[in-house]
Amino acid sequence: MRRTFITLALLLPAAGAAAQTFPNRPVRILVGFTPGTTTDIIARIVAARMGETLGQQVVVENMPGVSGNLAGAAAARAQPDGHTLLLGGTSLIVSPYLYRKLPYNPPRDLAPVGLIATVPNVLVVHPSLPARDLKALIAMARSSPGKLDYSSSGKGSAGHLSMELLKSMAGVDIVEVPYKSSAQALSDVVGGQVAMNFPSLSAALPQIRGGRVRALAVSGSQRSGGAPEIPTVAEAGGLPGYEANGWYGLFAPSATPREVMLRVHAEMAKVVRMDDVRQRLGAQGADIVGSGPDELAQALKGAGERWGKLIRQLGLQLD
Repeated sequence: MRRTFITLALLLPAAGAAAQTFPNRPVRILVGFTPGTTTDIIARIVAARMGETLGQQVVVENMPGVSGNLAGAAAARAQPDGHTLLLGGTSLIVSPYLYRKLPYNPPRDLAPVGLIATVPNVLVVHPSLPARDLKALIAMARSSPGKLDYSSSGKGSAGHLSMELLKSMAGVDIVEVPYKSSAQALSDVVGGQVAMNFPSLSAALPQIRGGRVRALAVSGSQRSGGAPEIPTVAEAGGLPGYEANGWYGLFAPSATPREVMLRVHAEMAKVVRMDDVRQRLGAQGADIVGSGPDELAQALKGAGERWGKLIRQLGLQLD
């Protein structure tokens, strides 16, 4: 089934009165993950400054559960007046392919407002692993199928899909060791219990800089401004076309008036251009974008086609 997110051109006609009075109370940004995660940190950085530009408090509300879908469903059911937004990521496009049943339909019920930033995942290994680069790791995996392992925070997570895409393109067998949290999945690589992990760059940077893990490659199509010394999977592994960027965008209920959504995007774009925000997001390994709803919709379409194909290939279906 083809799934695309609704763009502004397809939204209902704007309600002028709503646009003129927005915002008339605090704005909520729902986050489907726990405090301290990359999604949460980015939301809080942007919310603090958007509160100043909008003239109303912007609060971040954590609603973790079901790979971010509890927050997504709550945002979809919210009053479509701009006062409830969702900071969403990869799970929004993955979930319709991954789960047999969802309490909402992300492409139908949520409309993209704008893309804040992208943050690649980064393949890290324990320093004791002999492979010094990705080509050497792939050679190791090919010579000993099923002997190497990697930790993930569960089926369908960004790290899991990033590694499965690499395995598929490289033709290697590396065994998944699932964990309940991304923090523990990375921690056990630091401790040497598991050989490798594919966390977000923001989560891994302190461990990389501290020498507790070795970074082999980032998952984006280009090197990250947050760590330009780390090559991409495509260049380091000889795997042209590999791309598995993490992205972070704002969404609103699909019936939100056009003018309100444009106002939210304008304020978001203004905020991410501020020097202090750029510095704080850059420290998280984020590459700032600030693009609008149509650009985000196109990015979602391309990512959805790529991840949908991989999920079908893997035969992944969750209840």
